[in-house]
Amino acid sequence: MEFGPIARALIRNKVRFGLIVLQIAITLAVVVNAINMILAQRALMLRPSGFDDANLLWVNTRPFADAFGERGYRIAADEADLRELRSIPGVQAVTNTYFLPWQGGGSSGSVKVAGGDGNPHQVQQYSASPGLLQTLGVKVVEGRDFRDTDIDDSPDSKTATVMISRATERLLFGNGSAVGRQLLDGTAVDSIVGVFDPFYNPYPFPIDEYVIVYAGHSSYGGADFLVRTQPGAMHSVAAQIPKALVGINDGRNVEVKTIEAVKDGYFTEARIIIGGMTAVIVLLLLVTGLGIVGVTSFAVTERTRHIGTRRALGATRPAIVRYFLVENWMTTTFAAILGVVLAYALNYLLVTTTEAVKLDWRLVAAGVVLLWVQSVLATLAPAFRAASVPPVIATRAV
Repeated sequence: MEFGPIARALIRNKVRFGLIVLQIAITLAVVVNAINMILAQRALMLRPSGFDDANLLWVNTRPFADAFGERGYRIAADEADLRELRSIPGVQAVTNTYFLPWQGGGSSGSVKVAGGDGNPHQVQQYSASPGLLQTLGVKVVEGRDFRDTDIDDSPDSKTATVMISRATERLLFGNGSAVGRQLLDGTAVDSIVGVFDPFYNPYPFPIDEYVIVYAGHSSYGGADFLVRTQPGAMHSVAAQIPKALVGINDGRNVEVKTIEAVKDGYFTEARIIIGGMTAVIVLLLLVTGLGIVGVTSFAVTERTRHIGTRRALGATRPAIVRYFLVENWMTTTFAAILGVVLAYALNYLLVTTTEAVKLDWRLVAAGVVLLWVQSVLATLAPAFRAASVPPVIATRAV
């Protein structure tokens, strides 16, 4: 193999060699980090909430009648709405709650374990009427679900009945049971009656699986409901809800939205990122491939007499092709080494300044292989053109 002559030829053309090495290295660094971002976004998009998202509806009532300014009236209206929603054909379960899956945020606060070490823990916090777990499609794993008697509608109450997720139980109590324990929430005392699982709701900071649900009504400036429909009944139920609720109380507007639509809206930014990163990957690979073709074609044109001389001295066409493939393989290898360093440097910058995830070495290895394959494919056409140079070119150039 002509490693020595090829290396000396590359050294004699340092600028050209350096530019193509830098181009391939930058492409490797950007491509593997872009793919890493795409995989991270897709992992988030594919992560299940643990709820029956496909059969869930969100119902929001926005009152405009003056009567809704009175707390007792709102609570009575919520109870009437729950009864009306449960009576609609195709409805499996209903709950009055301002928890909205896949909204990308919600309500949160800090709580402490009564009698514990006093350290506060940040968790998501929502109120809900009995029926939340059945509506979401999750199970009680310890204790029990809410009962109607758990709701204390007194505005001055300093106690509350709560349920927590399994992840919250482990956060607060380790391997111990949470049922029967108490939490300190500001000046209020919360008694835990049940633990449920699973629970996942994306949040701007890492409390996606941590939640406390308070037994109570949700009617602050308008009531929110989650409705679980029977499979296949989604559209008919959604169409009936506004008529049914306005029919029993026309002092508000009613909006109905599927949880799948809420989820779709939440991931709009993720899809834009995936689309943008995909475009960057395709563009960089195209430009790099064209750069390799251009450099190799220029080298073939520049060395036409040299190639003809080698052919006149007995070099076979496969030998000429092999020469350019080896030259390009050496160039790509140098570029890959530099590209790996740049890839990890760029990833370190992204991880420390954004919410990016660390690079998997297997992804980097796949990126190196991809560029090697691209380099070979981009070199084939110019290499075969070089192999077609006839020996007589050497004599014509003399």
